[in-house]
Amino acid sequence: MELIGWIGALLLATCALPQVIDTLKKRTVEGLSLVFVLWWLAGEVFTVIYVCYKAFRYPLLFNYGINILCCIVLLLLFYRYKRK
Repeated sequence: MELIGWIGALLLATCALPQVIDTLKKRTVEGLSLVFVLWWLAGEVFTVIYVCYKAFRYPLLFNYGINILCCIVLLLLFYRYKRK
């Protein structure tokens, strides 16, 4: 079951990578909602807090950690590309 958890966490953690890569390639955040990214980030942070408190599981923390990192990158790209 641990392997299944890690596989699921890896798959979910990498879901955001195509969006980050696409945004970097196109150098635009057009079509990407800032509210969505902020909402997503808040959800990830609250879930990490819950997992740390209630059900500490490394696969879950890995998934949420990668997603938080992707959200932060997207927010930085919003700041960078919207300033121009």
